[in-house]
Amino acid sequence: MTLVPSLGAAVALCRSHKDFAALLEQVAKYDLEACTAVVHHGLARTSDEWEQSAEEVYETGMVELAPHLIRFVGILANGGKPLPKEEEKPSGPFGA
Repeated sequence: MTLVPSLGAAVALCRSHKDFAALLEQVAKYDLEACTAVVHHGLARTSDEWEQSAEEVYETGMVELAPHLIRFVGILANGGKPLPKEEEKPSGPFGA
């Protein structure tokens, strides 16, 4: 299954979490409700399928999912477009 960015997912997630920043904070804290919401709306599921989404998130594990969900929320915040590639960061001490 692949999460698909859509206006519907973006609106639903913003409404239920106030804004993308608040949603990202909750996903980063491994909040089950927030992680489930991202998966649920990213898969364009109906309200009857909420429990299925929650079970899949729980079984997969939020520690494993969170980085991918954070990236997906970033894509939603970017209008559904891929995020710009990060520039290569220096690998020396203190980022030098």
